[in-house]
Amino acid sequence: MKILIVNTCSYKRNGITTVIINFFRAMDKTDLQIDFVAINQNTDAWFKEEVSKSGSQFYTLDRSTKHLMRYMRQLYNIMRHYDVVHAHGNSGTLAVEMLVAKRADVKLRIAHAHSTTCVSKIADKLLKPVLYRCCNGRLACGQDAGKWLFGKRTFEVINNGIDSKKYAFNADIRESIRKKLSLNQEKVIGHVGGFFEAKNHVFLIQLFEKIYLQDKSYKLLLIGDGERKEEVEYIVEKKGLKEAVIFIGSVPNVNEYLNAMDLIVMPSLYEGIPLTLIEEQANGLPCIVSDGITKEVNKTGLVQFLSLNDDSQVWIDAIRKTISSKKRERASLDAIESIQSSGYDIQNQANRLKNYYLIGK
Repeated sequence: MKILIVNTCSYKRNGITTVIINFFRAMDKTDLQIDFVAINQNTDAWFKEEVSKSGSQFYTLDRSTKHLMRYMRQLYNIMRHYDVVHAHGNSGTLAVEMLVAKRADVKLRIAHAHSTTCVSKIADKLLKPVLYRCCNGRLACGQDAGKWLFGKRTFEVINNGIDSKKYAFNADIRESIRKKLSLNQEKVIGHVGGFFEAKNHVFLIQLFEKIYLQDKSYKLLLIGDGERKEEVEYIVEKKGLKEAVIFIGSVPNVNEYLNAMDLIVMPSLYEGIPLTLIEEQANGLPCIVSDGITKEVNKTGLVQFLSLNDDSQVWIDAIRKTISSKKRERASLDAIESIQSSGYDIQNQANRLKNYYLIGK
């Protein structure tokens, strides 16, 4: 069976890409040929290298509005050789891939929802009817994301699985990473995510500034890259927080850095089910997040939801009360057990996805 994966975001270290590569690594690929389409040139080298070494074809196209018709023609010529097309995205614009797949007589045409809103609201509204007519497989990372993209139509939830043991808390790694970052007894607030509008980094910096002015024992550790990183770095410098905020960039060993943190704060404007929050819970980290994130993500009791409309002092009080409030190793072990029993084990979910490819349900 030949399967074509299309990511309507870039293959960078982001949530959708992590979900895709996790499934690819865990899935039994016996009798499967899994290939990939990138919609622009912004693919991280590690991703292309890994899938290519496993025997996958990697196609790079240009999905920009200016070249959309050419993209669709090229995509048609690729898709007509596949049994399954699995397109990942956040909106009705997935109709483009589903329309081409239908024209190419692809048997199983899967649209996979990963968020609960999108940037292009007008395009989303106009294209959803086309999406509904053309896709015959509907998947979502959670109930809220599925309802957002598919409305009242039926869909299947495939959880964003993780290798939970990989994220288990490790005291030795904590000591090593903190030493590397010149951290002693500081209380470390962490955030893992790309520097994009939805992640709401400016709110986080403003919040941290108020905490730091009251207590210099706090540090903020930011992992990720993105289009707004320079803007956030400028704000940090302008506020005189350069010594208190640590920018790590995009790293392959996020699991190790989580050990160095004491608390996660994630004030996103909107999300589907952030894979990072599942990973952070597995590490035993308490998480304070915005109510723009679906409550489906709380699999362990470690996640506390606050409104972005709340006064900043509400967030500050919650951070002070929550940070390091539990024994980390015990919290991590309990969290891993909860995550596995909730159906977030990557091997289990990869098996479910393969079964969906084979029989369409």
